[in-house]
Amino acid sequence: MILIAIISSFPINSASISKEMLDNPFPSVENLEAFDFESRELTYPGIEINLMTTETGDEVYSYFGHTSLEVRIPGYIPLFYDYGYFSFSDGFYLDFVLGRLFYNVYATDGEMRISGFKSANRTVHRTPLDLSPKMKNAVLEFLSYNTEPENNTYLYDYYLDNCATRVRDIYNEATGGEFKRWAEGMKTGSTLRKSANLYLDKNPIVSFTLSYLQGPAIDKPITLYEECFLPLSLMKAIEIFEGVESTTVYEAEGRKELRDLSLNTWCLIFSVSLYFIALFFYSSRKKVVRRIMDIIMSVLYLYFFILSIVLIFVMCFTNHAVTYFNANILYANPLILIMAAEALRGRRCSKRFAYSIISMSVIAIAFIMKALFPLVFIQENLGILMVMSSIYLINITYYFLQKEREENIG
Repeated sequence: MILIAIISSFPINSASISKEMLDNPFPSVENLEAFDFESRELTYPGIEINLMTTETGDEVYSYFGHTSLEVRIPGYIPLFYDYGYFSFSDGFYLDFVLGRLFYNVYATDGEMRISGFKSANRTVHRTPLDLSPKMKNAVLEFLSYNTEPENNTYLYDYYLDNCATRVRDIYNEATGGEFKRWAEGMKTGSTLRKSANLYLDKNPIVSFTLSYLQGPAIDKPITLYEECFLPLSLMKAIEIFEGVESTTVYEAEGRKELRDLSLNTWCLIFSVSLYFIALFFYSSRKKVVRRIMDIIMSVLYLYFFILSIVLIFVMCFTNHAVTYFNANILYANPLILIMAAEALRGRRCSKRFAYSIISMSVIAIAFIMKALFPLVFIQENLGILMVMSSIYLINITYYFLQKEREENIG
């Protein structure tokens, strides 16, 4: 347990990745600041630039939605400048695991893109950007420069550098920094995790898994500018900033955009249900009934064993900074394999009992420290703590049920 604590506190910080691989090929802010927006010529007098916001899709990577810039020039087909392209090429999965996922920006046929979103039954909104004709031309020139083959690749980050933040940065530069100054003065009362969970929580298993893997880096209070990593948040912020309303190009049918219940609510329901189901099965006099529950619990143990192995790997050997200093490794770690082995073999739960007592003590300390020092122990992992507490309480209860059964037989 001490070793686990040391690992969680001192990640090796991407020891497996060279510095060259971590360099962003096209940093957003640096390139925007180096580009001269003010002295551009008025090449296309009738140009329109719109923010295109696509709401959530079916795939996990599309849960947050999508942001593009639409450029409309009289006499030309509308173009989508889209920062959301990635390729399942050789090495994609390794790069994804190591946190060095590179995305591309391309200019594509706007009508075809909208048609594709309609086919996927995804709601699409259009927001006109209130920029001068000269500034719109400057934005187009930057987009053209950005889509050149030597400039169209960037290092993707879920929260800090994605399709929405790239467009946000461009819009901010086009407003002379006014948008950022305004949005940074707006407190959201949220964090990156809370804002992301509005979309992730509609799939509790995905949300729980990601919540376990992500550490306190995403639990700090954020401003509206930071929340614009989400496409819909960016759209709403620009609407307020400009005093405009978006139009809906296509309205999805029968799609659930946001969560019904929060992750913590799902975890509470699961934890209480699991405990009473286990109590019912483990109270049975029939050994076969108790063995069924053992098998169910062993599957849960194996899930957390695999999850904890993944967490140790991404904390220590990858560029996934959101996983660093993750306290969840203390509550569910590879030692849980001991419980899985004992449950599968159908042995007495003495080892499960001992491990559960230690783990419950760690969780109790975590609750106390969170209550005493909320500004230090900021990691939002209440759902994780509830589920693990339920699992450990089940083992403690089962141990005393076994003892009582043996005493009655004796």
